[in-house]
Amino acid sequence: MTTAKTLPHPVNIEAEQSVLGAILVRPEVLDRVADLIEPREFYQVAHSRIFQAMLDLYGRHDPVDLVTVSGLLKERGQLEGVGGSVFLAGLSEQVGFATNADYYAGLVHDKAVLRQIKRAANEIIHAVGGRIENVPEFLDQVKTRFLEATETGKNNGLRRSAEAIIELSEFLKIDLPQRQTFLDPWFKEASINMISGWRGVGKTACAMGLGSAISRGDPFGPWQIITPAPCLYFDAEMTQQDTTERFAGLFTDGTQKESLFILSDHYCNLLGMPRADLLDENWRSWLKDELIRRGIKVWVLDNIGAVTSGIDENSREAWSPINRWFLDLRFAGISTVLLHHEGKTGSQRGTSAREDNLDISISLKRPQDYRPEDGARFICHFEKARVRQADLHLLADTEFQMQTDPEGKTIWTWKNVKQENKAMVLKMLNEGTAAKEIAAALGITAARVSQIRKEGVRDGLITEAGKFTQTGFEWLQKT
Repeated sequence: MTTAKTLPHPVNIEAEQSVLGAILVRPEVLDRVADLIEPREFYQVAHSRIFQAMLDLYGRHDPVDLVTVSGLLKERGQLEGVGGSVFLAGLSEQVGFATNADYYAGLVHDKAVLRQIKRAANEIIHAVGGRIENVPEFLDQVKTRFLEATETGKNNGLRRSAEAIIELSEFLKIDLPQRQTFLDPWFKEASINMISGWRGVGKTACAMGLGSAISRGDPFGPWQIITPAPCLYFDAEMTQQDTTERFAGLFTDGTQKESLFILSDHYCNLLGMPRADLLDENWRSWLKDELIRRGIKVWVLDNIGAVTSGIDENSREAWSPINRWFLDLRFAGISTVLLHHEGKTGSQRGTSAREDNLDISISLKRPQDYRPEDGARFICHFEKARVRQADLHLLADTEFQMQTDPEGKTIWTWKNVKQENKAMVLKMLNEGTAAKEIAAALGITAARVSQIRKEGVRDGLITEAGKFTQTGFEWLQKT
């Protein structure tokens, strides 16, 4: 005789504590959380009582903090039962980011709905074991019972959505936390970014450098760091050994920090875990939970093709659920960096729907004079950028190259391509090179050569004959 296996009870204690901790850290989030969950939806009785005390204080327009919550629970004779003041004080340390209180509340609510469904299922199983006189009527009761269990979550969400429709004057008064800037002016919190390029152009090196710079608080190229942030680099393509070797090269100065996390699909496979699959809703849900739980603000996916095997690259519909997930990460305050291959046309491969919600789209190109021995050397060109008009000049084409300094440290060097072209054109004009030859050598148009020549004469850098003036020589030395 076999015994039925007891299924685990749907519960997330960590999420319950995170909700309560978030409220203690930032009491204003209670206004939102109160619309998402009720005290009865907490599994732990102690958590339910703490949340009820918070709601009661909020309803009386009293402060909601450690002192007032402890005082009300003590007044009700419940303080020791919930773990005392020490337990309450510890709750504020259980939360990753207080701004994610809505997400934690959603986890608590979902588990409550699942418990309700489980209770309904147990009641139905018990009823089936007895005598059922009218099967059609019983089936109707089963449907009703499950609908009661599942509709709660939908109704809560819809009710909150209705409350979100407000007048513009009120919307503009909402006190929102300031959106952080990681690299000024283009890499921001809660953004979706893509780096694309032909195979072997240096996408991985660029993304690794970007992630390590943000996690360490270092500038990257001409862009200054404003706010360092914990990062996750997800390598879905290379072997663990290759990933280790590349990152070790970036940290030859010994300044790596714990705020840079690595997820290697090859290492996961060695541990017996299934391959990562961006098409799998369960895998996406797991990764989102891990990013939030660990407080990771930036993650890099290297690369899209490695985790979307079997997808129709040109299908907007196939990409839609993945795109929606990236938006979910954005609303959770997490920035995404996608690495993707370019097609033969020079643009990112596959459906243009991938670019619809991007904040930044960067294309990496090889310089005209690139040689294989140059290694990681590329031009960073912004195809799309959601930045202020006044900051667009900061996104000029920039050439990067990974090099080793005299002390053996790995460093990035960079230069403004436009400025470099201008200097080269003026030097070649000074040497008497014809405009067509200059254009062919630098990979620019003859019209651009003519424009630079006119600007050089206008600014007093060269004469009408194309020869450097004293001012031009001084400018060239500075450049």
